[in-house]
Amino acid sequence: MTEATAIVDALSIALLALALASVAMRGLVAGVWLLVAQSVLLSLVAVTIAIASGVDHMWAAAVLTLAVRAVAVPAVLLLVLRTVALRREMRPLLPTRSALLIATGLTLAAFSAAGRLELSDAFPARQALPVSLSLTFVGVLLMATRRKAVSQLIGLIVIENGIFLTGLIATLGLPLFVEIGVFFDLLVAVGVTAVLTMRINEHFDTVNTDQLRRLRG
Repeated sequence: MTEATAIVDALSIALLALALASVAMRGLVAGVWLLVAQSVLLSLVAVTIAIASGVDHMWAAAVLTLAVRAVAVPAVLLLVLRTVALRREMRPLLPTRSALLIATGLTLAAFSAAGRLELSDAFPARQALPVSLSLTFVGVLLMATRRKAVSQLIGLIVIENGIFLTGLIATLGLPLFVEIGVFFDLLVAVGVTAVLTMRINEHFDTVNTDQLRRLRG
């Protein structure tokens, strides 16, 4: 169990590094591939917990994570980017350096708050819970500071990754039917947003949310 705990902690820190890289990254295609890397790491977390704890449905969580988060969702996002011919987040609300400083501050706050929590019956990983809260904060920051709808959707998925990591650690995985429902909801949400983004771009020739807000009466 000690070795498994060290592996989960290392994977969690790698997840946090990828999330912070998303803050620094303006290329949208690269941002999608960072989501793929996050999903692979989440799947490895599930596999490690499954081996260490013997909880069978964690294997299903690992497979669903790869199928939905690492394959289906990125495929939809890459299709949207190709359809709307969008490659970069040109004018975020905050400069990259400022956004990184804020993300670092939020991460420190998350470690300060969640590092003191001790959950009963949770997997004994010391870094995973603070990282999950950090991912949530970083995802909110991405949604608040990016103008493109696809960028904001990436932020939403980072938030969801943090919540999912909490579920893996705190309860050794949610019940299987709940996990299937979560993955289905994520796929539907991404699919609906993708269709709306492409339709909005078709009619208004933009997916910049600032410009779309001006259309309100």
